[in-house]
Amino acid sequence: MALPLNKRDYDLFLSHAHIDRSFVSSLYNWLTEKSGLNVWYDDRELAGGALLGTDLQNAIGRCRGILLVASDAALTRGWVKAEYNAALTERAENDGFRIVPLRLRNANLKEDFLMQGTKWIDVPDGQIDSETAIAIVRSLYPGEKRPNPRTARDVYVSCSWQPDDATSAHAVCRMLVAQGFRLIGDAKDQKGFGSGDRVERIIASCGAFVSIIPYRESQACAINGERPYKYFLTEIDFAAKHKIPRLIIADPKIHHKDGLDQDWLRMETTTDECPDPVKSRLESLWEEARDPPNPHYIFCALDLDSDAARVTGPIRQLTERVTGMCTIVGNEIHEEPLHAAIMERIRRAFLMLADLTDDNVNTCIEAGMALIVGINVELIARGNARRPPFMLRTLQMPTYNDDVEQIGIIHKIIRPYRRRIINVEL
Repeated sequence: MALPLNKRDYDLFLSHAHIDRSFVSSLYNWLTEKSGLNVWYDDRELAGGALLGTDLQNAIGRCRGILLVASDAALTRGWVKAEYNAALTERAENDGFRIVPLRLRNANLKEDFLMQGTKWIDVPDGQIDSETAIAIVRSLYPGEKRPNPRTARDVYVSCSWQPDDATSAHAVCRMLVAQGFRLIGDAKDQKGFGSGDRVERIIASCGAFVSIIPYRESQACAINGERPYKYFLTEIDFAAKHKIPRLIIADPKIHHKDGLDQDWLRMETTTDECPDPVKSRLESLWEEARDPPNPHYIFCALDLDSDAARVTGPIRQLTERVTGMCTIVGNEIHEEPLHAAIMERIRRAFLMLADLTDDNVNTCIEAGMALIVGINVELIARGNARRPPFMLRTLQMPTYNDDVEQIGIIHKIIRPYRRRIINVEL
């Protein structure tokens, strides 16, 4: 039985012909050392005497995607085609499995069955540039099901994803997506919550709340703090605490011990279509949703004259794509008094990303303010490795020498902060 994608230990399988090893080795180093990805690469992973067909097939089954380097030489090698076909099988069985093809030095794809109907990333001169780097990272976070964090209306979804009791949850989620909501879930590996309650803070970052409670373990009574419904009830309490519009949908066999279930809607756990009362309430939820009490966003402390500071700049767009959070810089704040407004935005940010190239005074001040109020702070800088300014020396500051390294390092830093966007999983 194939491993679920979330339990696989490699982000990418690197498929290539050994004649392209020089390019592939530099690509591997950028993917792993700079970008922080876990990559299966035969030069590093395959032991002598391995059974190539069997072991390569098993290796692909341990990865969440494949990065295929398609050169003229690679397209004539049977192994590359076999690896691509194995990847197609993985994608057919796992919608989230990513196939990222690079066309190296204008390889001829016209007559080859490989890659037909697939968009590839061109690397015409055999060198990774900033456009290539951005395209590779973006391809790992598909945008077709990923609502824009700047305009999205977020709803936290509290439900089960266990196959035997998730049917009703999937039906409700599909309808929420059709309504235009961005569905937010708990991500246990999301970094940056400190000692505070992770789930409560995620719920407070949303403007609406929906809980779908399945019938479990032949237990009809839901009791606060007791299995099997304690997490559902705790999350409902968090939403109530923050006065977030909420909708609770429970199997009709379940009742709350304290009798506080009069407003719960009812839907069988095994039902794959929402009944009319549930449909009606889901449709009205759009108008009930409010601005989140504590929205998650990233404050970017950057040189305001740099390309990276632009709303439409590739760095900010990539940051929003990867993390699922919108970004803001100081010159986009226009409330008066301005200094107080900037300080408030910094205080409420989930993360500050500060580029301390040339020790820009304003950037250093903003990073220092963020550190003082206790939000998450990540530093980067262009140039040789060095220590941060004195007041920031409790933090690490990775450095980069060019735009390609900058893109990789930013991805490595921000990836652990990414939110769980359920839309891309449906």
